[in-house]
This record gives sequence, structure tokens and C-alpha cells, in this order.
Amino acid sequence: MKKILFAAALLLAAMSSANAQFGKWQASEVKKVKDEKTGVELNILTDTQKDDRFIYQTDPMWTPSGKYLLFRSSTRSNAPELERTTPDGRTVKYRPTYYYFLEVATGRTIQATDETVGGVFLANTADKMFVNRRDGGKWTMSVMDLTKFFADAARNRADKIDDYLTYIGEFPDSEEMGRPGGWCVSSDDNWAYITVSRNVMPTPEELAIQEKVAQKPREDQPVKVGQGMSGLRKMNLKTGEVSYIRNVPFRVGHIQASRFHPNEILFCCETGGDAGQRMWYCDANTNEYKPLYQETPLDWVTHETFGTEDYVYFNVLGWQDRLRKQASGIFRINLRTDDVEVIGQVEMDKDRESSLKGRGFWHCNSTRDNRYAAGDTFAGSIWVINVETGQKCQVASDIKMAPDHGHPFFSPDGKHLCFQSGHYSDGKRLNLMMVDITKLPNYTK
Repeated sequence: MKKILFAAALLLAAMSSANAQFGKWQASEVKKVKDEKTGVELNILTDTQKDDRFIYQTDPMWTPSGKYLLFRSSTRSNAPELERTTPDGRTVKYRPTYYYFLEVATGRTIQATDETVGGVFLANTADKMFVNRRDGGKWTMSVMDLTKFFADAARNRADKIDDYLTYIGEFPDSEEMGRPGGWCVSSDDNWAYITVSRNVMPTPEELAIQEKVAQKPREDQPVKVGQGMSGLRKMNLKTGEVSYIRNVPFRVGHIQASRFHPNEILFCCETGGDAGQRMWYCDANTNEYKPLYQETPLDWVTHETFGTEDYVYFNVLGWQDRLRKQASGIFRINLRTDDVEVIGQVEMDKDRESSLKGRGFWHCNSTRDNRYAAGDTFAGSIWVINVETGQKCQVASDIKMAPDHGHPFFSPDGKHLCFQSGHYSDGKRLNLMMVDITKLPNYTK
């Protein structure tokens, strides 16, 4: 009993220490370096001895004011490992993730959440942040007043996260609504769009659709993620009311909302590999959905992103010989006309000396005005493409793509590119990077 009490006391002390960092500014860790191959000046935003990550390239990371950049880390606090039970009953250990802001003008960082927070999503219209928690097993949503938080932090008066949260509502616990998973926020900040998994058996008709869009009958294309029944729901962020959008007969992943039209949703059929039909578009007002970019057997589509008001950018992979029989690289599709354009590809020299070379782009993004696209490659390079001229510029040459990928994304004004890099720890940790694209040779005013 004494050992249990002692362990509990240590855990509480460690958590208290981690939470004591809440609302406290830490000194800048920014360093300027030049990429050894490209000569491009890069800003290393975070200490190379820490393991810091952006959220995901499809989610907003810049506050609407443009003053702060959001990231996450499980190594900046000394919090111990915790345990949780997965939906299938397994017990797994994890280190709590905390969310931080980097003040762009100064490089200072500040812890903005505690261990009770599961996920966050920056608002689009004001300096606020939506916060997801699991309170007593319930999936809840609150909104955080960042203006008040930063003002109190400036006076060293920020104490605990609950002082800045306004409760919105909880997701209902029902078989009909399903179990909530990923989520995003509409461009007007009025709705949270939530993916759910449903514990139901597919009908023969649904199973036929699932097999068509989710699986390929090829031995060299294993399905890494098993399929299941999913759906889309929405929460009114003013009232907390949760309502039905629609159900779908396959596993939904990577849900994202347009930054321009509050009713537009993009999501994928998640397989962990190649889907028969990857991208799907949904209108949250009409509840209608449709496949986006009708795939052929030679299309391996991945990592779609809402780029601009009318375009979704995505990658068509070319890493297998059979996939090289048609165009690959960064593509975009017009949401209004379904017209498709190839933006560009790199490193497709069929070099067999390395299994990483010759595979081209993996993830992509674009500026909100369609002027520039960016991508990371299998070989660990970051590129920026001038969409109007087609001119390509290699920004970084060796980000390792480990322990995670580069996931490039642009600032809202389109002048800075951010990405993750494992270069400075030989792939053991990630650092946050930023480059001023107005200084690149392919930048045009």
C-alpha cells in the first residue's frame, strides 16, 4: 500500500510540475542555418534536443492574427507515462501531449494546455481555440479565449486552463450516433464536423461498396487498416447540439473543412495504403457526398488537402514501376468543374541505388491564392513550386522523413512555409522549421 501511495504521489508531483509550466513564456530557441545542399536559409524554430511536432498539415496552425504558431510536444514537460484502454480493450502506455504556441515575432514559446486536453483546433475568425476533452468518459467540447490567455500570460497571471475555457457541449453516448474520432471546424466557427465509427454489420449492398472503394485485388497493395462502418456528425458550436450528417460504408479518415465555405467537407477512405477511391467531398447543408477525382487502377491517390476556395490539392504516387505509366506528382482538382491539373513532380529519375529515390512527392499543400504549392518527398526533400510558371525550388535536402514526415504548410498570407525535420537528430526527433518563400529564386511578386 505504501508503494502505491508513493507512486501516486510521484505521479501527482510530476503532473503538478508539468502544469506549473502552463501560461509561462520560455525563451526563444530559434536558430538560422543554411541548408547544406540548397543554400536556402532556414529558421529552426525549436531546440534540436526536443521532439516537437505540428498538428497536421490540413489543420490551421496560425492564429487568425498571425502572431502565434501552434504546435504540440510530449517532451517539453517531465510528465511520466500514463496508461489508457483502447476501444478494443488493450492497455497502452503513452506520454501526455501538451499544446504550445510560438510567438512568431520573438520566437518565445508558451504551454497552452494541460494533460486533460485530447485535441485542439484553432478558430478561423478570432483568436480562440476549440478544445476536446474526455471528462468521465464523455467526449466534450469547449472553447478557449486566447486573447485573454495571452494578455494574462504577459502579466504572469495565467494560472490554469479552466480560467479560459467556456463549455460548449458533449457528444451523446449512443449506438446510433457512433463513437467520435477525428474532427475539424467550419470556416465560420459555427460547426465542428466529427467522424464516427459505427458498431454495425454492413448490409450486402454496403459491403459491395466497401470492397469496391476500399480494397484493391493486388498482392503488392496490402490493406493496412481494416475497414469498418463510419459516419459524419456535426456539433453546433453555439449550442452544443449534435446532429446527423450521414453514414458511409467504409472507414473515414483525414476529415477537413474548407477555409472559405462553411458547408464544405473533405475526407478520405482510409486504408493505410492505396484505396480504390480515396477522396470524398460532402456538403454539410444537403448531407450529400460524392467521390472526388474518379480513380483508375493506376492511380495511387494520397494526402489530399483543401488548398484554396475552389481547389483540392493531392498527390498521385509514382513509387512502383506500374504507376510510372502515367503522370504522377502534385495534382489539383477544381471543386466546381472537376477539372484536373498536374502541378509538378520531382526525383522521378528511376534511380535504383536507394529504395527512397525516384518516388517523388508524398504530401502537399498550397497557398490560399493558388500561387505556390509545396511538397515533401520520399527521399526527404522539401520543394516549393510556382504554380503559374511551373518553376520548382528545392528548399531543404535531408529532413529524414523520420520519426514523422515533413507535412509542409503555408502561413495564411502565403509568405512562409513551415515543415517538420528530423535532420538535426538523424531521424530520432522532430524540429519545427520555417522558411521565407519571398526570398526563394522562383518567387514572383
